[in-house]
Amino acid sequence: MSHAVPFIPSSNDDRHADIVANLLLWAERTENIRAVIQTGSASRASGAVDRFSDRDIELICRDPTPLLEDDSWIHAIAPVWVVLYLENDPGNFEQRLVFFVGGRKVDFTVADQTRLDAMRENGHLDSLYERGYRVLLDKDGLAAGLPVSTGRSPSRPLPTEAEFTATVAEFWFEAAHMPTYLTREDLWVVKLRDGAMKEMLLRLLEWHTLYTQGPDTDVWHIGTKMKRWVDPGIWIELQDVFGHFDTTDSVRALTATMRLFKRLTHDVAVYAGFTVPEAERHIEAYVLGLTDAVCVADCT
Repeated sequence: MSHAVPFIPSSNDDRHADIVANLLLWAERTENIRAVIQTGSASRASGAVDRFSDRDIELICRDPTPLLEDDSWIHAIAPVWVVLYLENDPGNFEQRLVFFVGGRKVDFTVADQTRLDAMRENGHLDSLYERGYRVLLDKDGLAAGLPVSTGRSPSRPLPTEAEFTATVAEFWFEAAHMPTYLTREDLWVVKLRDGAMKEMLLRLLEWHTLYTQGPDTDVWHIGTKMKRWVDPGIWIELQDVFGHFDTTDSVRALTATMRLFKRLTHDVAVYAGFTVPEAERHIEAYVLGLTDAVCVADCT
């Protein structure tokens, strides 16, 4: 059963201090909760945390089921704006991503003690814990035998040629649609296709950084902290790859995106000894030929 606790407003620079304090009060009173572990950037010594950084909290329970079936425990901690429910694949633990009042975000992982047992028994932390963790509550000493984290980020694997080829092919597959939707002024679809192209561009940016700065470089995820890890010259080029919701600027941004993606493709191909797919040459010429005409028609 969840027990409501008084909401304690924060009075310091840590916007999440009151949330964490109320969480621990609730966890202490809730028999099902046996440990509370904080992971994520707020538990690391990397200096990457700021006042907007969320909190990643793992709740180690005797039985996660009651917390997954009834989210009243979330509301017992503090007033809630919105909750996103993530059901993970079998063998993983479900998550509840919460924005509390005031824009304070906490990502909860609801787990049982097997989450800690495996790391304690084999003496090896998983990549998340290796980057840093803090034991906020441990009623039974479940975390007592965990190894000390090193703070190292996990090494990202360099791409196989199959992964490289698939990424380049998908980018140009999406690009090939662009003249059609630009001509029709289906700008929403243009943005959706552009979003898929940007996912492939991000992948190339990460690989390029791993090749040029070393495989242990922390490229985070979904482009987080990109200004820290991407080449400064590339960062400047990235200023041009997003466009307004109009045909002319969409063409400009598309051209810049293709230009940067092509350069990164050839750089990575040289570093890795890969072959650049022929689709690049054919589709680039096709898109540039038609978008030039689209832009002229739109501008007149």
